[in-house]
Amino acid sequence: MKIRGALILLLLGMVIVYFLYFAKAGKKSYIEATQDANERIRTELTQVNMATMQKAIDYFMATEGEAPADLKTLFAARLFSGDPSDGWGTPLKYERLSDSDYRLVAAGKDRTFDTDDDILLER
Repeated sequence: MKIRGALILLLLGMVIVYFLYFAKAGKKSYIEATQDANERIRTELTQVNMATMQKAIDYFMATEGEAPADLKTLFAARLFSGDPSDGWGTPLKYERLSDSDYRLVAAGKDRTFDTDDDILLER
């Protein structure tokens, strides 16, 4: 019985040492680091999609003299054939502000417009 108790204490001690060794203060776990990288990639993808759409809109403005009324006009002119959505799959919102100004809005992580995590691109 003494050996069994000693083995249980030894095993318990090993578990404690294991958790103390791998519980690094201030370090993110693998899952947290992966989630952060995923969010970073989705944000970068959104920025690339918005920049590509911005170039198509700017080209439309250079040839037509005004900003398109909506994204359907841009697609009809065959200037943009990509996916008009952000990294989370929400369609980008296009707002024509004037003949020469517009705004592209991505809903962001929460997939809801008009919140703090929206990504804006204005011209």
